[in-house]
This record gives sequence, C-alpha cells and structure tokens, in this order.
Amino acid sequence: MSILNFFIEVHLKLKQYKLAFIFLFIFWFGGFMGFFITEPNEDIGILLLYSLGVRRPEPTGDFASFYALLWPILLEVIVFGFIMGEFLEKYNPIITSRILSKHKRNHTVIIGYQHLSERIVEYCYENKEQFCIIEDHEELVEDLINASYPVVVGDPTETTNLEFANIKRAKEVFINIGDVRVAIICTEKIRKMNPYCRIYVRAFEDHVQEYLEQPPLNAFSFSTSKWAMEGIQDWTKGKTGKAIVIGRDSLTHRIAYHISLQPEREVFLFDDIHDGIEFFVNEKLHIITEFACFLSDLRAHVNLEEISQVFICWKKDSEFDESLYLTSKFNLRYPQVEVFVRIFDEELVDLVEKYNAKTFSTSQNAFEKLQKKVTPDSGIAPRK
Repeated sequence: MSILNFFIEVHLKLKQYKLAFIFLFIFWFGGFMGFFITEPNEDIGILLLYSLGVRRPEPTGDFASFYALLWPILLEVIVFGFIMGEFLEKYNPIITSRILSKHKRNHTVIIGYQHLSERIVEYCYENKEQFCIIEDHEELVEDLINASYPVVVGDPTETTNLEFANIKRAKEVFINIGDVRVAIICTEKIRKMNPYCRIYVRAFEDHVQEYLEQPPLNAFSFSTSKWAMEGIQDWTKGKTGKAIVIGRDSLTHRIAYHISLQPEREVFLFDDIHDGIEFFVNEKLHIITEFACFLSDLRAHVNLEEISQVFICWKKDSEFDESLYLTSKFNLRYPQVEVFVRIFDEELVDLVEKYNAKTFSTSQNAFEKLQKKVTPDSGIAPRK
C-alpha cells in the first residue's frame, strides 16, 4: 500500500471518530482546569501529569478520585479502541479509491470501463500517467478497486461523482459509454466544469458526432465500428457468395449492411436481441432474431454450402467459447468458408488461428487509431 493510500485511510478513520475525540479532549481539558482550580500551588507540568492520569495529587480529593476513575475508561474505549479496532480492520476500498481520485491533478479521466477503456488504463499505468476511472457498475472495476486504483463507483452523470474525479483539474476525458444520452449529458456537464480539457467521446451516429464537436462542447467524437470497418472492407472487397454475420452491436450491423450492398451478395444477420438497426434494411439483408452458436442453428435459415464468409462479432468475454466452437465446426465441416472472429484479448489469437480463421480486435485497433488523434500531452500519446 502506498504512503498516500495509508494517510488517506487514516484520514477517513479519524473522520469517523471525530466526535469521540472531541469529547475526549473536552473531558481532558475540563480535568486540567479542575486540577488547576483545586491544586493552585502546583506548576503547569504537574497539573498536566495529573490530567493525563500519570500522577495523583496527595492527599487525593473527591474530584481527583472521580477523574482518576473515568479518565482511564475513556482513554481505553476511545483511543485504544480506535487503534486496535479500526487500524487492524480492512478499510473500505471503495471509499479509499474515491478519495484517491479526488487527489488527482492534470490527469486522464476514463468514463465507462469496457474493452477500450481497459487498454487506456493499462497504457496509463505502464507509463506512470495519472488517471482515474468512473464506472457505474461496481463488479466491472472490483479488481481495480482492490488493487487501490483511483476509481469512482457511481453514475457519471451525477455532478458529485464528476467532482470526486476532480474533473476541474483534468487535462482530458475519455467517454466510452454505449448509451448516447449518458455520453451527451456527461460531455455537457464536463464542459461546464472544465472549459479547457480535451474531451474524447465514442459515438456512432453522424448527427450525434456533429453535435458533440460543435461549440460550446468542442469534443472530439469517434466511432470504433467505423475504424474497424476499414480493415473489414478489404476482406469483403471483390468477394462473392452469401455471408453470415453474428452479433448485436453497431459494428455487427455495419458489416451486414456493407455486405448487402455488394453486387450479387446476400447476408444473414443473426442478432438475438434485434430491435432495429441504424441502416435501411434491403432485400439482400435478412435479420434472424435467434442466438446461433451451433451449425444446426444456422442451417435452419441458410444453406451453409452457399456461404463464403462468416463474421462472428460477439463482444462478451463469456461468449468466446461459443465463438471458438463455431469456428472449429466451420473449419471441420466447411473449410472453404472464410471465418473472421472478433476478439479482445490478444492472447487468444493463436487459439482462433489454429482453425484457419482470421481475427480482428476493435478495441486494440480503436486504441491505436485514438492514439493518433490525441494531443501530444495526452496520457495515451505514443511514446517515442
């Protein structure tokens, strides 16, 4: 534990015991003044020893006896109880992480802890850059909190949480939240609190990006799915045959729509929570609202012999097993099909490529693209 963490935790405990220590001081001061009145012939040093219970006046009067009875009890309950009961117990890591965030200066604030945010945090930590995180869901940042990282757990649209992240002193803010409404509210509040910091906002829709970039917000908006499409367009260029796209987010929809516009191609989008996509659905784009993790799930809707490309775009870590299983089955039964798998952990590349599939990482690609857009003093600016 760092020295700063230690003093912050001591500060928190002292704050909790503030009233008890105030009462102890008042009792001691009252005792000192009592001895000052009842023992007028003694000097200040002796009176101080009387009030601390080190000595007793001779002969012992009623006041001295009463004080000698109560003082050790209060001293033991308040002081020694505080030391033994509080310093030896585990401190509240959530409160400590919040206080750590408040002490940051000229730092990077990351709002929303998803895959792209993980890469930003890792880079800042490795390069000893000051940062803090705001995340509404405690389970996502539990490991960071236990490791004493500066984390504010709470709604990022709440002014109090932004203040704990010390937005006023931040040099830049990265907003990596999928909810457009939350992202806009955060941007507006941050700009009011800090007119000068650089704000980077992940946003998909063009009209939202345009709004964020205009005064007075003056934010830099970007779309990770648009950046990811640059490589995917090369993979689909000049291809023929039907395609399968599996996933739920804007990148998944963008891939499916892009393929559907190519001549003599047809695409089947498997989105189990489909509630509408951002693009105009044409007759070449078929949406199936089912969770497809087996070949039999796909065969029920499409002839797999006619498929030339498959894009598996799930982004939950828990769904990587399904992605790997489906990839292995395509390699075994339909080796002629090109399979592309979205991953977020570079260590998993070898597992996927073992089945002759290609991988793409939207978070790593987005992070590298974002590094090219930030200012030279940014916490994630490329190191020479």
